[in-house]
Amino acid sequence: MGAFEKLVGKIISKPDKITKNDCFRLFEFLGFTKKKKPGSEIVFHRKGSIAFPLPTPKKGKYIKIEYIKRFIQLLELEDYLESYKED
Repeated sequence: MGAFEKLVGKIISKPDKITKNDCFRLFEFLGFTKKKKPGSEIVFHRKGSIAFPLPTPKKGKYIKIEYIKRFIQLLELEDYLESYKED
């Protein structure tokens, strides 16, 4: 199992323990670029895809679970994990 599969597995199994660095790595693996917005928000872009805003946590080190669940759903991460298991 490679780094991408491990990261996706962690995101799916422990969505309440995901840091901003985990999110940075995920979007980098998927070919997104990050753009800093004024304030504490970072937005990830990829041509032909919707933009994903990521507010950085002010207290604690974990991203709010609502954002992680949204990423899992919109990026179809469970499908990625299933396709790697089949190989």
